[in-house]
Amino acid sequence: MRALAPNPSALLLAALAMVGFPGLALPQSEEERAAQGSYASVLSRYVEGGDVRYGLLVTENPPDWRRYLEWLESARPETMTVEERRAFWINAYNARVIAGVLERYPIDSVRDVGFLGGRVRGFFSRREHPVAGEVRTLDEIEKEILFAPALWDPRIHFALNCAARSCPKLRSEPYEASRLDTQLDFQARTFLNGPDGHRIDPSARVLNVSRVLEWYRDDFVRAAGSLREYLIRNLTGDAAAAARDEAWKIEYLDYDWSLNDFM
Repeated sequence: MRALAPNPSALLLAALAMVGFPGLALPQSEEERAAQGSYASVLSRYVEGGDVRYGLLVTENPPDWRRYLEWLESARPETMTVEERRAFWINAYNARVIAGVLERYPIDSVRDVGFLGGRVRGFFSRREHPVAGEVRTLDEIEKEILFAPALWDPRIHFALNCAARSCPKLRSEPYEASRLDTQLDFQARTFLNGPDGHRIDPSARVLNVSRVLEWYRDDFVRAAGSLREYLIRNLTGDAAAAARDEAWKIEYLDYDWSLNDFM
């Protein structure tokens, strides 16, 4: 039987995707679908109210968790669309944060890693996270990939979980390209309108907001023109009214770095 000739269109699609042609991706492979399903299974079982059942995850060490981490090591995000890459790197960051905690569990805080409260050889600056063919730091994934111009979106700050109580909550499902915009909107508005996102002091006329908004202020100013305007667009009720009133000061809440361990 004569072999079928390769489909020229399919070959062109593959070649363009391999060099990262903007907006073009190969169809999701069975391996990728299986890996995403594995990660979804892990999040649904071990994440409760944004906290992680680290002890149970360490004890059970399920095949789904190992399978997803193995897939992350060899994944090729350069063949994905922009939205697929954005979702991939958010999921990769959150998964590798969990992996970093599990390697040291039990710990009270990720700031216990390294020296000087984590400021020297800290949890986020250690080169120990194999993703997409390279061993990376969490800081690199966040600052050099997710907040590079191609993927920049200030709402990503509310999707990344740093394993601390005051951090935006970890979802019990993966981020997916097909509904990423909805997921990011939900994360931003839910966090900012919750107790970790803001608290009002009417007597002092102070709107206290998360330190996330202080640390990454430039991103929120870039998105809305000012931090106050960003808050106006995303807060609701009395908090939104406080943000609109220039007489109210904006200050920052203390940050709780204790581990987001499900108790």
